[in-house]
Amino acid sequence: MRERLVEDLLFFLERPSVTGAEKRLCDDLEERLRELSGWEVRRTGNNLAVRRASRDSSRPLLLFAGHLDTVPEPEGGIPVRIEGARIYGRGASDMKAGDAVMLALIEDFDWSASWAEPLFVFYEREEGPHAENGLEAVFEEMPWVLEAELALVLEPTAGALEAGCAGTAQVEVTFHGKAAHAARPWQGENAISKAGRFLQALHEREPEKVEVEGLAFYDVLTPTMARGGSARNVVPASFWINVNHRFPPERGIEHVRETFEALLGGEASFEIADFAPSGPVDLRNPLLERLLATGVEVRPKQAWTDVARLAERGVAAVNYGPGLPSQAHQDGEHAEIPLLEECYRRLEGFLSASRTAT
Repeated sequence: MRERLVEDLLFFLERPSVTGAEKRLCDDLEERLRELSGWEVRRTGNNLAVRRASRDSSRPLLLFAGHLDTVPEPEGGIPVRIEGARIYGRGASDMKAGDAVMLALIEDFDWSASWAEPLFVFYEREEGPHAENGLEAVFEEMPWVLEAELALVLEPTAGALEAGCAGTAQVEVTFHGKAAHAARPWQGENAISKAGRFLQALHEREPEKVEVEGLAFYDVLTPTMARGGSARNVVPASFWINVNHRFPPERGIEHVRETFEALLGGEASFEIADFAPSGPVDLRNPLLERLLATGVEVRPKQAWTDVARLAERGVAAVNYGPGLPSQAHQDGEHAEIPLLEECYRRLEGFLSASRTAT
């Protein structure tokens, strides 16, 4: 199985799939899946939904979800290679390792002996704007996906179960000043230096710890981009800053607005340019209790994932995958082969449990 999992991960890594360029990978994956007997494959855009051709409606429907896209590679790329127990390549941890486990479950697991009825969704554009996420097309074209009683999103969790997820907002802040000659700055108002108090407040702001169902999440604000000025000898009339606000479950868009209104005090305007809600923590789902019974470690998800999108549609969901969160988007991104096998084996035991297991 270790060799099969390595082979499956290499299948995904050898087909680059930066957000917006997932077609080749989706085409090849679709072709591979259609060659399997006993499976039905549906496609919309660069999204695939895979289920058994002969389904058992008496079994609870279990959804496995994994995105196909990756962030761009660094300059020089990340050569796909195996070094010891590591596999390198863009998306190795986020989240093609999870996709590889999903593919192995389709091709190698004996579903006739399981208590669950499986459904797999591979989708595009997770790393892009919230509204362009491929799951939206899947929900619209294949609404039966939302009949799942539990969804496992195989985002990188290093083999732990990560409940809920932090929400995220991209907030664009603009400080307004007045242009003037740089030799006579008193005739204008410098929008960049005007932003100093706000930037200092962000720099000194400690992460706010918030406990949800006994799990510690953090409310954090991170300036990620800035631009301003028109020429080297002109007092800048405007200064734009993008701030990424991550907030815990049970907080939403009003919390984001109130936070920035308090920080800015009317000194600048702001716009919430992109917003994705947080995902709830709910460990009481009966199917999830089966997975918890395997002894898996439980942690909070201090990042945004499609657990939130699924929860909005009424599908209980958690994060569980073999990738390393610390490797997501890194220049030397890699996955660890033992974690691939550990994740598959735990799911194998979970799915093979008797129908009376709790």
